[in-house]
Amino acid sequence: MWRLVVGLVVLGLCLPALGQIPKDTLVIGARTGIIVDFDPARIYEVFTAFVAEQFYEQLVDFERGDFTKIEPGIAESWEVSEDGLTWTFHIRKGVKFHSGNELTADDVVYSLRRSLALNFHPIWILAQYVPDPDMIQKIDDYTVAITTTEPVAELTIASVLGFQGICSIVDSELVKAHATPEDPWANEWLKEHDAGSGPFKLVRWVREEIIILERFDDYWEGPASIKRIIIKDIPDPAAQKLALDKGDIDIAWDLLPEQVDMYRDAAGFKVVETPAWGITYVAMNAGKPPFDNELVRDAIRWAIDYDAIIYGIMKGAAIPGQTFIPKGMFGHLPETPYHKDIERAKKLLTAAGYPEGFEVELLTTDRPDRVAIATQIQADLAELGIKVNIRQMVGAQFYELYRAQKHTFLVAGWGADYADPDALAKPFAHCCTTGPEAKVRQLAWRNMYVDCDTSILVEQAARELDATKREQMYFEIQRRVLDKGPYAILYYPLRQIVMRDVVKGFHLAHMEYYTELWEVSKTG
Repeated sequence: MWRLVVGLVVLGLCLPALGQIPKDTLVIGARTGIIVDFDPARIYEVFTAFVAEQFYEQLVDFERGDFTKIEPGIAESWEVSEDGLTWTFHIRKGVKFHSGNELTADDVVYSLRRSLALNFHPIWILAQYVPDPDMIQKIDDYTVAITTTEPVAELTIASVLGFQGICSIVDSELVKAHATPEDPWANEWLKEHDAGSGPFKLVRWVREEIIILERFDDYWEGPASIKRIIIKDIPDPAAQKLALDKGDIDIAWDLLPEQVDMYRDAAGFKVVETPAWGITYVAMNAGKPPFDNELVRDAIRWAIDYDAIIYGIMKGAAIPGQTFIPKGMFGHLPETPYHKDIERAKKLLTAAGYPEGFEVELLTTDRPDRVAIATQIQADLAELGIKVNIRQMVGAQFYELYRAQKHTFLVAGWGADYADPDALAKPFAHCCTTGPEAKVRQLAWRNMYVDCDTSILVEQAARELDATKREQMYFEIQRRVLDKGPYAILYYPLRQIVMRDVVKGFHLAHMEYYTELWEVSKTG
């Protein structure tokens, strides 16, 4: 608690007594250790992007709760050329940065070119379609033209340009004022300062201690209801629960599922949950026996007790899902054909030439939930005569083996990088080779799953401008992978937070970093 006192004293703020948070202040307890820094060109971690969402903005946004519908952001309108290659964005007038400078086309061009120049890891999201700074041009003070390497769907370009990190618009004059010959893009300064135009300003960040945001009264959509947001670093879920119970925080960000359940009927509290755009799955290396046989892969899918995992291990903090585009995303195929059917699985194994089963190693990280899932699968497959040897390892070692295709069987997870099905179709379904020449070396490649016809369809779907046709293409891609792919998708995680019932207007987005606090208010 003393660290919060120090932070507030430095700011000249009055610290409320325990359990007496002011009505104009929102206090969140969360694990903040994942934050590397706040330079938009580097931001990639989900929680970092959520915080930055409060003080940075992008050209476009999505309707609250519906990521299939695009809405204006800094750009009030846009259009695409007949060849589908050039998108022209019209910047709304009168938008102010926190410095007081007006946001213009110069800032948009500078921001996107800056991200390309710095070339930090997240840049691939933009560079896959806009790799060259010259493809971003100012037309006039309030118009920007962005050219892509190939035609892309409107939802795709919106998902990329709406990404909270690399495509956030920074105050070019302010950033240039803090540049040095050794640091021409002011990366060091932007690590701990904001140069945004969002509804809140970053006024203090003490690593792994506290983040303080203050309301920006000149925000173009009007000032936020909350004057101040305080994010306290509370890495331990038990400590977060205690702080929530005592009234020291308004929102607990990282409670465990069993802790969340304690609040479902508790007076004075509210559970907020939404399907997160993540996928937990079992992967089978299709390039190695016995999983080079489609019948064996299908047998595994029919042997797993999905309900035991979702409702037992995850305690309801997950929802059923067996296709790689999750619920709430454009193109989601709501089909869940697989359930535990041991007799059917046995017949498939016999037809594949393994009537007595086989022995296989199952890799997992040392995360407790992943170990529990591996143990459940071990028990399920034992009913088929399959002996599963579980091998636990730290994440770094696990992913080193996985990325090098040095596995046979494993439990893992994946998440969408941006709000478009292309962000998941490429990793899960695109691979024409198991060799190093593969264009997309993600999940399909790691699992030696080669399906060139489907890979071509993935590329075509990314370019398809007709939304209805595009949706049907993603349905077809998912059905192919569901039937013949190297995965048994187990569930979609359910994102859960608990808050005091005095908090109003809070909406948790499928992609957590789109969660905005501008509309949040408190009744007491």
